[in-house]
Order: sequence, then C-alpha cells, then structure tokens
Amino acid sequence: MNSILKITITLSMIILLLGCAVTYRPINASGGYSENQLNENTFEVTFEGNQYNNLNEVRTYLTYRCSELTLEQGLSHFLIVEDASFEDVPDKEFVEGDLTIETRTSMSGGVNTNVRSSFGAQEVTSNPVGKFIIMMRQGPDPAHPTASMNARQFIEANEHLIKR
Repeated sequence: MNSILKITITLSMIILLLGCAVTYRPINASGGYSENQLNENTFEVTFEGNQYNNLNEVRTYLTYRCSELTLEQGLSHFLIVEDASFEDVPDKEFVEGDLTIETRTSMSGGVNTNVRSSFGAQEVTSNPVGKFIIMMRQGPDPAHPTASMNARQFIEANEHLIKR
C-alpha cells in the first residue's frame, strides 16, 4: 500500500508540474499570445511563456499563432520580417551567494560537516518571450519564395504539439 501511495504522489507531482506551463491561448496574467497590427498586412505577434515553457515550445506556439492569424486575415502565407524572440532571456547571472555550513553528529559519535555555497554563475529563472513581425500575403512572396511559410501546412503539421 505504501508503494501505491508513493507512485500516486509522484504522478500527481508530475502532472502538476506539466500543468504549470503556459498553454496555447490568448494572453492573460500567466502568459499566452497577443498581436498588434502595424499596417494592413503586417503584424507584431508575441507569445509569452513562463519558466516551465522551453524555447522550442514558445517558438512553435508563436509560429502557430502567426499561421492562425494569417488564415484569419484571409491570406495563405506569411514571411517573418523580424525575429525579436528571446532578446530578454538571460542564460546565467553572476551572483553573490550565501554560505551554508551544516554539522551533523551521528549516533556513533562521528561528526560530518558540509559546506554549501551558491556563489558564482547561477541559472536565472526567466519567462521566454517570442516575438515575430510578420508580413502576410496571398501566396508566397515572389522575392523570397523559400522563406514564405504556408500557414495551413504549418498548422496541419504541428497541431499535435499544441497544448490548449
């Protein structure tokens, strides 16, 4: 019975952690997508993740939203004019940490001292933000045909990756 309880708790924790990532939805307090129309066929599209979203997931959600928006505008293709994704995502930060010293005495009278320090380069918890400026068109861009993305094809190929 004890092992069943441990398995249940472990699975619950995994499900809880997986549920913490921002899912694909319009922006709210915990993240999501948004867009801003710059001119007739040009939009700035953003997807804000959180510390549980990896960069690939944010980029996929962002491109998926660009595809949906293109189809909503009655167009078929889009071209990424500018990629300002992850500009504010630091990798590591050098911090002054604390020094923790633990001393333990065992039942046999032995003493064990451990020193822990968080001094040095530390991982920084960050919320990845993907941002594209896209230009939408009916058909591929003649000047950049291989860089033009077919919105419907992207949605069909990546629908299985989108967590709603």
